[in-house]
Amino acid sequence: MTKSIEAMWKEGFVNEACLTAPKINDLYNRKSQNIVDKFKDMFDINIKAVIAGSLIMLIMMSFIGAPFLGIYIFCLLIPLIIIAKMELKKSVNLSKGQSSYDYLMNFNCWLESSIETYSGYYKVFYPLFFLGMAVQGIVSQAGGKLISLLVEVLPTDIIILGQPYYLVVAVVIVTLIFARSAEAIYRWDLNIVYGRQFKKLAELIADMEELRK
Repeated sequence: MTKSIEAMWKEGFVNEACLTAPKINDLYNRKSQNIVDKFKDMFDINIKAVIAGSLIMLIMMSFIGAPFLGIYIFCLLIPLIIIAKMELKKSVNLSKGQSSYDYLMNFNCWLESSIETYSGYYKVFYPLFFLGMAVQGIVSQAGGKLISLLVEVLPTDIIILGQPYYLVVAVVIVTLIFARSAEAIYRWDLNIVYGRQFKKLAELIADMEELRK
C-alpha cells in the first residue's frame, strides 16, 4: 500500500539523505536557520543598545550633577557587555554542518546556558544598581531635605553611617529583595523582549520531534 503523507514526512525527516520528502527537509532547514539568525540579530542589537545606553547614562548623569552615579552604572554595564559578546561568539561557533534538528537543539542548549550565565550576573547587577541609586538619593540635596523631614516625623538617636537606622535598614532590606528576586526580574524582562521568539523556537522543536517519532 502506498505510504501515507505523514509517514513520508517522518521518513524524510529522520533520514535527511532520503529524497522522499526533500521539500520538508529543506523547509525545516530554512526555518531552523531563520529562527537562529533572528535570535543572533536580536542579541547583536541588544549589545549595541546596552553600549549606547551606558554612554547616554554616563553623559546624562554628569549633566544632572551625579557624575559618580553615571560612572558607577557605566561600570556595572561593562561586565554585561563583555558577557554578551562572549556568549554571542559562542553561538557563532555552532556547527551548521549537521541535521537541522541537531543544529536547532545545540542552539537551544547554548541559549539555555547563556540565559543561566546572564542570570548569574543579574543577581549582582540588580541589587548593586538599586544600592547605587539609593545612595545617590540619600546624598543628594533633595534627598537630604526628605531625610530631615523623615527624622522630624520619626526621631531617633540610633544613627548608622550618618543616617537614621531605619533608613539604612530599609535600604538593606530592599537590596536583599532585589538580590533574591533578580532571576525572576531578569526572566520577566527577557520574556518581554524575546518571548515571541522563544515561543516560535519551542514550537519548531516540538514539530521536529513529532516528525522524528
